[in-house]
Amino acid sequence: MVVALTGCRATKDAFFPIGIYSVPSTNDYLAIRQAGFNVIAAGASQATLDAAARHGLGILASPGTSAGPKFDANAARRVVQAFDNHPALWAWYLVDEPDMHDVPPQHIREVHRFIKRLNARKPTSLVLYQGYESQNYAGLTDILMIDRYPVPWLPLANFPQHIRMARLGQGADKPLVAVIQTFDWSVYPELLKGKSNLRAPTFEELRCMTYSALVRGANGLFFYCYNDGKWVIQKHEEAWRNLREVVDEVNGRLPLFKAEHVWWPHNHLFGDSTKGFNGALESSIAPALLRVKKGNEEVKEGDYVIAVNTTDQQHNYAVRLPGRLEGTVNVLGEGRELDTKKGWIEDVFEPYSVHVYGPLGGK
Repeated sequence: MVVALTGCRATKDAFFPIGIYSVPSTNDYLAIRQAGFNVIAAGASQATLDAAARHGLGILASPGTSAGPKFDANAARRVVQAFDNHPALWAWYLVDEPDMHDVPPQHIREVHRFIKRLNARKPTSLVLYQGYESQNYAGLTDILMIDRYPVPWLPLANFPQHIRMARLGQGADKPLVAVIQTFDWSVYPELLKGKSNLRAPTFEELRCMTYSALVRGANGLFFYCYNDGKWVIQKHEEAWRNLREVVDEVNGRLPLFKAEHVWWPHNHLFGDSTKGFNGALESSIAPALLRVKKGNEEVKEGDYVIAVNTTDQQHNYAVRLPGRLEGTVNVLGEGRELDTKKGWIEDVFEPYSVHVYGPLGGK
């Protein structure tokens, strides 16, 4: 199991985590691995780690306690010394949503340093809820994670908005993992009181959030969740099918998700300029230029422009590609090409759709 996780500047052998929360039984580890995941958030025990190792999975594990006023140093010492060297241990999960639970940043900093004084080799991590809180919490652990679950009570655009804020706080070269909603909020009525018509994300919304995370600079993905006692995804056939299909696509296109983000002076236009901003007051369609240095059968080496519609509306959209390319441009995985006109391409974006153009050739 490779445990290294790099920042946005991709390296040849960078490990890209595709994780899932709440898998209480090791009997499900085979199904999780077959579904394309490579990391599970779980407790640190010999049985859990050994089962993960047998199935080629990593474990994001709590050190037996959580950072904060009730942190138990003795418990953490026992767990870290027992399991840090286990090949399936991917990272230590120091605290969940400290910004929601008023855990001071200093407490987390102290726990991180304590874990490191135990000669732990595995990275530490924390999960934020508010992207802007990265101003206070980024840099306290080796890995920053952020969870946003907007469907359907907030605009989906709220998700990439907070991923972007977290990336800005974390810096370009440090690991950022996005945690994506798979569940239906109606199974947690105590958390969204007064909200109605709650549901799980559709396939299009789930895929949109996944690619939005890529566009906004995440270099790892987790999904919440498999079975936390209330949401049991296997009892929701459509949700489980949608998640497996998205994860399968991510695995097939891993070179894109591990690619380097490259700035370019992009210009873009909307056929209807009144629809140019989403619910987060950012561009309705978010583009990014990705440089793939090591491709695979599906995604060849080269530059790609990816564009994600973060709204529930259709858009006619034009973007100027880098280098003012002429001729035609392939639309990845769609069996079609677009003509360029003075370096511009035009395309139709259905609600929450994603298009990837390339390879563009020439770097």
